[in-house]
Amino acid sequence: MIFENGSIRWQPVIAKIVAAYLELPEYTPPRSRRPSAPNPIDHSIPWAFFNGAAQQHGCGGGFILYLSDQHHYKVKMGLGVGTNNFVELITLRNLMHFALNHECRDLQIYGDSNIIINWINLKSRCYTHTLLNILDEVMHLKSQFNNIIVRHIYREHNHSADGLSKEATHLPGGQWIIHEQRGISQYQYYHMPYIDQIYPWVDDH
Repeated sequence: MIFENGSIRWQPVIAKIVAAYLELPEYTPPRSRRPSAPNPIDHSIPWAFFNGAAQQHGCGGGFILYLSDQHHYKVKMGLGVGTNNFVELITLRNLMHFALNHECRDLQIYGDSNIIINWINLKSRCYTHTLLNILDEVMHLKSQFNNIIVRHIYREHNHSADGLSKEATHLPGGQWIIHEQRGISQYQYYHMPYIDQIYPWVDDH
């Protein structure tokens, strides 16, 4: 007999009996499939990770923009209150703004919101009217890049951006904290003028 937590696990027991009677291979429980790692990133052009977090006490967004292996920005921003799709889309929009303002015209973007990334890649449509203007702006920004790729990754491969977004939920709406690392030099900035604003609450349900 096979026991688990003081009780009999009947499925393997019955499977063994049936297998013995029919001379079949023993039952082997299926292994859970874990998400595979994303494809290797091309470090010859800039790349970025983004994520948004909507919690009861507030919303935040975070992204990491790598201009090269030796130069990157970690950004977290308070986004007031809203919904998951709202903060993910706003964070992606702000990432694109930020990249363009740092002379990025080629960019690889990775995020774990399949809904948002399918909208951007025209694999599905957004029917939430309160998000359409933001989505239109994102598509306009996308058109300003010479080459841009937006790909989905699983959350377990997006830890850093996820952590930034959760930290950002404690920031006042509109506040940005930008940490730059260039080689061994590090800098920190607040309140970038062209993005220092509070975003209104929207309902995307």
